[in-house]
Amino acid sequence: MCFFLIFGSFLAPDVIDIWASTQKNDFRRDLAKEWSDSVGEMSRDIKINEIREFSERILDSSSSEELLQPLVKPVLTIKEVTIPIKDEILEENDSEVRTEEKSTPSRIENVSPLPTIAPTTLPPPVTAVAITTTTTFVDSESFIKARRMGTVDDPLRVLAVGDSLMLDFQYGLERILEPRKDINIEGRGALGFGFTVPHWDWEDDVIPDYKSMVGRVRPDVVIAMIGANEFQGYAIEGEDLKPGSFRWNEVLTERAHDAISYWIADGAYLYWWTTPRMSDPSYLTDDLNSIWDSVVSDWHPKAEMVDSMKVLGDEDGKFRWNMEMLDGSIIPLRKEHGVHFFEVGADGLSRQFEEILEKDGWVKGRRPSS
Repeated sequence: MCFFLIFGSFLAPDVIDIWASTQKNDFRRDLAKEWSDSVGEMSRDIKINEIREFSERILDSSSSEELLQPLVKPVLTIKEVTIPIKDEILEENDSEVRTEEKSTPSRIENVSPLPTIAPTTLPPPVTAVAITTTTTFVDSESFIKARRMGTVDDPLRVLAVGDSLMLDFQYGLERILEPRKDINIEGRGALGFGFTVPHWDWEDDVIPDYKSMVGRVRPDVVIAMIGANEFQGYAIEGEDLKPGSFRWNEVLTERAHDAISYWIADGAYLYWWTTPRMSDPSYLTDDLNSIWDSVVSDWHPKAEMVDSMKVLGDEDGKFRWNMEMLDGSIIPLRKEHGVHFFEVGADGLSRQFEEILEKDGWVKGRRPSS
């Protein structure tokens, strides 16, 4: 085992550098950096890294999938509307003048002559004022979610991305939806993955992987669920990311935008499930979901959020350990650590997704079973 670990260090020194930078900012990071620097220097001297990179270029050049360019975040159409404001002052003055004229008697008897009063000078007429306001319009009729309907001959292509939460979810998708001939599920959830988990290099590993999978699958719909590993306080390139901090929020926002730009680069529509609430309150799922919601809102009308707690939560959307079935029986819903969910939760989320696909016109509704 030690031999393989040492050989792996020589074979991939850049990965060892990333691993070293993720260690806690104390003696452990210093020791890891000493090891990675020494191994990296020796590996580069004997050119092992160059052999590996040359092999990777050969494999990449032989790939047949199309590498698509990321989308640019959509900009909403801005229209100017001119709203005239009626001259209420002028109307009020006219009304007062007309009232005075009507109240003046036509004949005056036994009244001493009144002194001469200089004519009242009315203020000059006030012209109507036009105020220009800027209003944002979203034309819901101009965008149809379902660009096509899946059929038996040409099934709807669904790409599922995320971390281990999506792994739980996609197993339910396979059980509930894959028996349908008009839907094809491609599950790509990754154990231990996360936007702030530094074991994958974002630019060199994650983004190329997204390019590759989208170019190969050419999805009509992308679904995402992620968040189980965003609360660990990882360090990225020596920078500690404290969950809930401004910098944590900033990195997650930037990478969520980056990920979406590749997920839907081929025209797919995105449904992003909220990170389910967990038993431990230190998992800041509400903070995390506010980030997801803000990012996804910026990609409207090509993406939308879906509330996972409608299935995994109680009637108030709060965390629950168990689920009551139709026959009144109680079965476990969440696993013992309070993060992941059992098959009943995955199946419930999958039925929720099927209802969405049918409602939005991606597939036809199933005939009720007899």
